[in-house]
Amino acid sequence: MSKTTTLLLSICTGVLLLCVTGAGASTTASRGEVISRIAAVVNDEIITTRQVDKRLQEQPAEAAITQEQMLQAMITDSLIEQRAAQLGIEVSKADIDRAVQDVEQQNDITTEQLQQALEAQGMSMREYREQLANQILRFKLTGIEVKSKADVTNREVREYYAAHMDDYQRPARIRLSRISLPLGPQGNATYAQAEAMRQELVAGHSVEEIVAAQPATLQVDGGDMGYFKPGELSSMFNEALAGLEAGQVTDIIQNADVLHILRVEESTPGRIAAFEEVKDEISAQLQREKMEEKYEEWRKELRESAYIDIRL
Repeated sequence: MSKTTTLLLSICTGVLLLCVTGAGASTTASRGEVISRIAAVVNDEIITTRQVDKRLQEQPAEAAITQEQMLQAMITDSLIEQRAAQLGIEVSKADIDRAVQDVEQQNDITTEQLQQALEAQGMSMREYREQLANQILRFKLTGIEVKSKADVTNREVREYYAAHMDDYQRPARIRLSRISLPLGPQGNATYAQAEAMRQELVAGHSVEEIVAAQPATLQVDGGDMGYFKPGELSSMFNEALAGLEAGQVTDIIQNADVLHILRVEESTPGRIAAFEEVKDEISAQLQREKMEEKYEEWRKELRESAYIDIRL
């Protein structure tokens, strides 16, 4: 028996696949129809063309993944599973149950609704749980093999902040409140009433208090308008607000048949966010970048240290 034949027999032990030497190695039906052949050997495991094609069929049409790309992904999956087995890392049913519950809670859906959503995508709950198991396995493994190498120091965070301070520029903004009322048949009288309300705003009375005190016939409306950045308001409002500080009130603004009065409740000038405000954001960003970098390094090392024979 040749060394090649011996190797293939040892690889195929326990696998329901007849291995034949040569480039055309395949499992053949009684009528000579080719069912499957070896796509790749990964250490002591094999990936068949049938497995690759099955995974391709499970992908959405818009994914446009080639057979070669899918095979490479499956090789990585196989290496990860083998490494996890070496380290004794397992995914329990309880792990998967918790992951399913998290998905349901985050999306505010029931298990039945999740099943319906999966079926609409052509996936069973069993297949979905298998996907979650693979994701959890990767998470556990990379937590051991990669995360410890992706720690971010306070010095790195400070250096990044110093080099990218312009990225943390906080724009100026103001918070406004408003009183609006339509012009009545007697326009001057309504202007007089609007001016009386404006004076109450200047005196510090709340918009809600002023609006509540008006007769229903005036159809007065108003309230907190929220925050605005420079340029977000109409040119008419921007012009009326120019130079005003917190607590100050605009003149009466007429827009078509409606009168408006604005008060600046808060005014914050543009500034660069303090380090303490953004340090957690920067740290998380740097850790994500490091994790991606270290994961690629680890994946490359995993492949380089493995026996991989691609036969497609």
